Amino acid sequence: MRPIDKGPPPRVYVRYGDALPDLWERLGRFCSYCGRHVPSGLSVEHKRPKTRYPAEELSWQNFLLSCDNCNSCKGHPKVRLDRYIWPDSDNTLRAFVYTVGGRVHASKTISKHLRRKANRTLRLLGLDKYPGYHHEPTDRDFRWSDRRLEWEKAELAKCLLAEYDTPHQRELIVKNAATGIFPIWWTVFSGDNDMKRRFRDGFPGTCSNCFDANENLLARPGGQL
Repeated sequence: MRPIDKGPPPRVYVRYGDALPDLWERLGRFCSYCGRHVPSGLSVEHKRPKTRYPAEELSWQNFLLSCDNCNSCKGHPKVRLDRYIWPDSDNTLRAFVYTVGGRVHASKTISKHLRRKANRTLRLLGLDKYPGYHHEPTDRDFRWSDRRLEWEKAELAKCLLAEYDTPHQRELIVKNAATGIFPIWWTVFSGDNDMKRRFRDGFPGTCSNCFDANENLLARPGGQL
């Protein structure tokens, strides 16, 4: 899950759907949860469901972008924000780990308390669904396979770079990744600080306060981690 910075509210909204173009401009056309690039079909997502928290229906602070899969899995439960990890307030790269095949897990390097929150977040969004692992994904939920394919794509790009490393090749890789899943590219190229910086710059709205000058992960100011 990519840590994002929406910035201050751009305007006052009469309808929450009016925020969609502003979120696109700030964050790109990516689901804030699974990280997939969704050219069409993204929705304004309410972190705290508008049906249960009508006072927050038009609140910029309550808005994210969501694909149909993450939106439908999350549903409309009562949500206490401090029980979960959020991409617009936490450094989510510290909370979640992506592994071979595109699986996503709670990081073992964070405290048990935060790990419980990370796992609770994965369950809330259905991001823990994988064939043969806990709950099976539905036949319309391709998030797990999209992560697997993205991982393979990033690994191939890394091999090509090892054979032919030029600034132009690095630019091409970032351009190719720019419609992909940020945390997977970040993980596969974890040993290359230049590429990590390029990925961070190439994905709009990535929170700069979550990284130091060497692209190491920092605790997010005001966040849980």
